[in-house]
Amino acid sequence: MTMNRRGYIRWLKWMVVLGAFAAAGLRLGLWSIDSPTPRAANLPARPPIALADLKQALDGEFAPVVKDGLLRESTGCGVVIGVIDHGERRVFTYGAARVDSIFEIGSVTKTFTGLALAQLAPQGKVSLDEPLRPILFPDIAARPDETEITLLDLATHRSGLPSVPDNLVPKDPSNPFSDYDRVALHDFLVRHGTSKPADAKYLYSSMGIGLLGYALAQRAGVPYPELIRTEITGPLRMNDTVFALSPNQERRLIQGHGATLDAVDAGSREGGIFAGAIGAKSTADDLLTWLEANLHPDRYAIGAAPGSPGATLPAAFALDHQLRGVVKPNTEVAFSWLFHVESGLFEHGGTTPGYTTHVEFSPAHDRGIVVLYNRMDELPGQRRFVDRIAENIDELMSGKPADRIDVISEDDPALAALDDTDNDL
Repeated sequence: MTMNRRGYIRWLKWMVVLGAFAAAGLRLGLWSIDSPTPRAANLPARPPIALADLKQALDGEFAPVVKDGLLRESTGCGVVIGVIDHGERRVFTYGAARVDSIFEIGSVTKTFTGLALAQLAPQGKVSLDEPLRPILFPDIAARPDETEITLLDLATHRSGLPSVPDNLVPKDPSNPFSDYDRVALHDFLVRHGTSKPADAKYLYSSMGIGLLGYALAQRAGVPYPELIRTEITGPLRMNDTVFALSPNQERRLIQGHGATLDAVDAGSREGGIFAGAIGAKSTADDLLTWLEANLHPDRYAIGAAPGSPGATLPAAFALDHQLRGVVKPNTEVAFSWLFHVESGLFEHGGTTPGYTTHVEFSPAHDRGIVVLYNRMDELPGQRRFVDRIAENIDELMSGKPADRIDVISEDDPALAALDDTDNDL
């Protein structure tokens, strides 16, 4: 099937808007947004479950999901769950996934771009209030009497930029950002301008975070993946968090699936200029390291040479977590992270055409949770499977009534696909 230009833009905007919901953590249990999908009945409350006993509890929760639900063998889908609690970590797998399976993590990449800004600013390589325009295109004239978009505006989604540029016309819809180049970006910024609205408010923008990553890489004089490797994943020894897969990693990449459970091409998508918004791949174990570093950065600075990226991580994480404004009641934004004021939870989500991701950490409880799922599960009016799983774990470990994870919405396209497989001989 071919698409015309309008069709491409409509499809891409739909995908990125859905990704915005994921990244903003818009799950019912957290923000109580309105939805036509009824909330599943909670399981009875029970005493808090310790991490050492969590597997037995989760095995019971997932048994119907693996037997007859979203992770039944015929789907090819699987989930990897990582939990770190007071420094102890566990990884659990269900369905087709393995402990070391690699997933696309989509917009969770944005949290790495936020920390890259927090690393480079104290090092004196950039400043938070530095305008974007001179870094990328000094030939574009600033508009008099208007306030220019700064790096801080990009990191906190207050730039006023759209989530997708209006001149994005990909040659390959399955890898839509790979061929968007500097010429196209220059054309967009000339027409759109590089100033922000006078009353700029939070407006989620994948383009904005993508440009932040691109600008930081330009200032550092290295490609974006190398910047992240030098400043973050190298010091944290996150060797499976990458943008291009090695042969070994390609073998561990789990097959991605669309909303209807159809297999999709995976792992070869490149973010291009927008790599800092959506381009990373990772494992549950690496992402647990990421969450532990957010909770206890001092542990990862031990032994680092003074002034090295490892040594500056504690100060960078402190800057990264500073709250920068209200998103909506009870929710504020840091550098990409969304912070739930009542629960004290930082979180982010990610969605690509074949994968869905949820990451969260709670400084108050010294706990972090990762959920990786090899299916695109971002659908209007539905709570994502990964979010329901994370919430279930939060509730199990807190002794609260736990939300069921074995219920499939009547509007979920996977339901029809599961019904079809019931008739297979």
